[in-house]
Amino acid sequence: MRFRVQPFLFVLVAFLAFSGLQSCLPERKIADNFIQTKNVLNLLVNPPDLVYKYNHKGELIEGFDSLSETRQDSALWATSKYVQHLNDSILLESYMNRFIGELRELGFNVYLSNAIDSFLTRGPQSYVLDISQIQVDEYLYPLLDEEDYMDSTFYKKFNLNAVDFSCWFELSKANTENAKKMLLYSSSTSYDSFDGRFFNDPFTGAVRYKYTIDSLYTKDVYEMAIYLGKKHAGYLYDYFMNQYIAKHLPEGMKMMDYYHYNRNRKSFSPAYDDRFDFLGTK
Repeated sequence: MRFRVQPFLFVLVAFLAFSGLQSCLPERKIADNFIQTKNVLNLLVNPPDLVYKYNHKGELIEGFDSLSETRQDSALWATSKYVQHLNDSILLESYMNRFIGELRELGFNVYLSNAIDSFLTRGPQSYVLDISQIQVDEYLYPLLDEEDYMDSTFYKKFNLNAVDFSCWFELSKANTENAKKMLLYSSSTSYDSFDGRFFNDPFTGAVRYKYTIDSLYTKDVYEMAIYLGKKHAGYLYDYFMNQYIAKHLPEGMKMMDYYHYNRNRKSFSPAYDDRFDFLGTK
């Protein structure tokens, strides 16, 4: 069947589309101006001293609930699949090297504590970023696979290994008395890759289940740290860019979206949930 678009409706749709495009043009023009202004943000980065690591798989330990809190902690650590094997130095180095490297690629002037004197002589657009905490949590991720097959519903339950990598940040303006700290947060999850399906056994007629699991390994957690170092640098750049857009919009105009800048593609798009969570100020 073919449909005919009424001329009036076509004009209305075209007008609305053009209006939507026009409404976002100021934001994109301001963002373009921010991108073109290179090396104007000076950032002193203070990394954490350690990584907090926890195992939450108490359900795998026999008699876990009857143990004292101290013995629970010891048992969780000794039976952990990942956290006991993660080296803090390697994990921090993996994350921080990629984080700082990507910040510099994005145009930040990045300083560490050994260059604080040079940082303090920089211009007004100088900020301090304290990475107040990095935390790795391992736990079991419950997965339920179900499918309607031969007029019945079949279920298969699994527990996948999962690891959360979480970071807390405190961002404040440098050389400012009583400067407020913006609290930023991000958490990402990796887990065993899973592929499964129900099928009919041609020999017995029974419905069976076939699956494969690609297990998560300790090396994957290190690779996760590298990946998130780059991603969080992009989040921080997006934070400054969106602050800049909001400040320079025409009077009375509000931002329609929170934007993400893709450095490799040199493109903008709505960030949606792919961004820092804002926890407030202190």
